[in-house]
Amino acid sequence: MKRTLYAAGTALCLLLLLIVILCAAVTHLGRDGELYARCFHAFADTRALGLPTDAYDGIGQALGDYFSGEAVDFPYFNAREKAHLADIQALFRLFDRAWLLVIPAAAIAFWLLKKRDFRGFLLGCGCTAVLLGALAAYIAVDFEGAFLLMHRLLFTNELWLLNPQTDLLICLMPEAMFIYLAGRLALLVIPAWLLIPTLIILGGTIKWNRSRCAP
Repeated sequence: MKRTLYAAGTALCLLLLLIVILCAAVTHLGRDGELYARCFHAFADTRALGLPTDAYDGIGQALGDYFSGEAVDFPYFNAREKAHLADIQALFRLFDRAWLLVIPAAAIAFWLLKKRDFRGFLLGCGCTAVLLGALAAYIAVDFEGAFLLMHRLLFTNELWLLNPQTDLLICLMPEAMFIYLAGRLALLVIPAWLLIPTLIILGGTIKWNRSRCAP
């Protein structure tokens, strides 16, 4: 029972830190105007709505500035699109406060260090890896379903349901763009997060070997 509790504490601590890293990575990418512009040139198709490609750079920079908190006018977007962009800006501000989750994570980590159950820690790491692996598999198999579910969880309205016949935003940001950005996000988040348990396991292994070799 104690080992199960220790494993649960380990998993909770790792998940809290994952949320912190994920939110930081999302806001980092989401405020990069040049990244938006490159993605627009690579994935967008706005011919049906009459927007020339030479406008992509300016729109991308404007989005980066807006999500960074600056006052920006979007002449190309309609009222629904602007309202959705305001929701995203508010979400980014919430993500900026995700670092506060470090406080409960640190409290849990302090308790874990006090108890020092290395096998329980490994069990917690394993359970967390299985959970995240299952989530990653779901996203890989059904990205569209995962994308829709994410929007339903993050937003309290349906402003994100845009029409490609009338709404420029969805033409600028098709599903292929979000698949690409998800890959970029994974390359930022996964190594940073895996570094935490790796260092702990390495430190625990070194300490265990030293204790065995001690006279």
